[in-house]
Amino acid sequence: MNRKNFLQLNAGAVALTAALIAAPASAQVAQPAVETLQLTLEEAVHRAVENNPDLAIVRLGTEVEAAHVGESKGAFTPVFSTIFGRSSSVTPPSNFLLGDRGVDTNDWFSSTGVRQRLPRGAGTWSVSWDTARTTTNNPISSFDPSLQSGVQIAFSQPLLRDRKIDPARQQYIIAKRNQESSELRFRESVVQTVAAVKQAYWTLKATVANVTVQQRSLELAEELARQNNVRVGAGQIPPLDLVQAEAEVAQRRENLIRARTAAADAEDRLRRLIMDPADTSFWRTRVDPIEEPAGRGPLPDVDAAVANALNARYDIARAGHELENARTNVEFLSNQRLPDVRLETSFRGSGLAGTQFLRTGGFPGIVTGTLNRSFGDALTQAFTPDYPTWSLGVTVSYPLGRSYEDASLARAQVERRQAAQRIASLRLEAAETIRQAGRQIQSAAERVDAARAGATLAEQRLDAEQRRYEVGLSTTFLVTQAQRDLLQAQVNLLQTTLDHESSLVNFEAVQQAPPLAAGDTFGLRGSNIVLLPTPAPRGLFRTGTGTGF
Repeated sequence: MNRKNFLQLNAGAVALTAALIAAPASAQVAQPAVETLQLTLEEAVHRAVENNPDLAIVRLGTEVEAAHVGESKGAFTPVFSTIFGRSSSVTPPSNFLLGDRGVDTNDWFSSTGVRQRLPRGAGTWSVSWDTARTTTNNPISSFDPSLQSGVQIAFSQPLLRDRKIDPARQQYIIAKRNQESSELRFRESVVQTVAAVKQAYWTLKATVANVTVQQRSLELAEELARQNNVRVGAGQIPPLDLVQAEAEVAQRRENLIRARTAAADAEDRLRRLIMDPADTSFWRTRVDPIEEPAGRGPLPDVDAAVANALNARYDIARAGHELENARTNVEFLSNQRLPDVRLETSFRGSGLAGTQFLRTGGFPGIVTGTLNRSFGDALTQAFTPDYPTWSLGVTVSYPLGRSYEDASLARAQVERRQAAQRIASLRLEAAETIRQAGRQIQSAAERVDAARAGATLAEQRLDAEQRRYEVGLSTTFLVTQAQRDLLQAQVNLLQTTLDHESSLVNFEAVQQAPPLAAGDTFGLRGSNIVLLPTPAPRGLFRTGTGTGF
């Protein structure tokens, strides 16, 4: 190989390495024609946001949290209930008027009502309407059949415990915050996914360029082996030099195989992040990263980045929601330690109709006729104050001794302090991480300059060694060593350029979200919604009076 061709080969290799130009298809082993996707960095990020299944899991998690909010709001939804039935009872005679006959009573009855827990104040109200049709063979009954109707309004209001916050409102408040946290977690996952895509993109760019570097290094070794073969045939050098050159060819061919495998692995890693899982043909599409590195720019203002991150990082914001949840738990459990004092009140209007027996004479009297009154009469009476039943009172309950709420409150207070310390720890960690990322940019930029200078010097050394070899002043060993040094310098330039791009990606990402540690996932701890049935207030009545409905 003449000196002119040799210089062209090396100049092309260094220029390619410095610019991270992707390897052309001719640099690889001939394969059947495949579809090639020329991919920009922006398009890769867009595909990942649209298609990445891990990101879709987190996106669906936000919908799950929204459903949890709906579940918790269900505690305040009005509840409609209705009962319709029939009953029959036969009781033994209990007085002389009944003789030896049993009393046979048959009822058709129904009850319909609505009740609701109020979202403010924790009060509950209910409105119900009940009807019944009763037939009986009791000789002292005044109606047969009798038609009864009643309308009742009842209200229960906690005065201490549950008034400020109750289990239903605690669940709703925490579910709302968890929904906000899920939105933040999704944004955090987007940041992490975008950073992973950019890292994979530049890694693929570097590994593809490395294939070209290794290919051209192999070509240099093959050219030296060809020259040595000619010189051995002419008796100018010993056969050992040819063996040495051919061994170097074998070694560099192995390096090329390794480089191609690494490039294929990097391509699959990028595919894994950006491909649509339903499009299996994408595995067979060659990805060509056409974006070029931006090069060295001005160093970032690390102090300003730290100040902004302490107010904008998604993980710190999520930790703030956890602290607020802990405070809500403390507030709730503190309230639960108060006496349970409740105001109970109710009002009921009743009506009676049916076939009424008209009696004359002394007790029990003789039936002389009947008077028929329709169900409408009973219903009208139920909405008038003719037959009122009302109640008003207060219930009080309080545990004697240390209660479950006391122990739970002590635990919640510890968890609140833990949440506060967690935020302090995250702020310190964020500041440290961002400062390290800023230093990595400066370090990587300086390493790129040093590596580029090293590649230039290695090229000059190989050029000089090749000229000395052509005039018989150098050996195969020295030329081979110079080729190895150039290869190492070019690979080092590739690696430092990749490190610089990676440091830029990392610095941008850590200002919004921390990187995923090994084994971490995009998961989010969800709400725990407990079904809380709505109670039905019925008012207060003296035990044994039989006036509770």
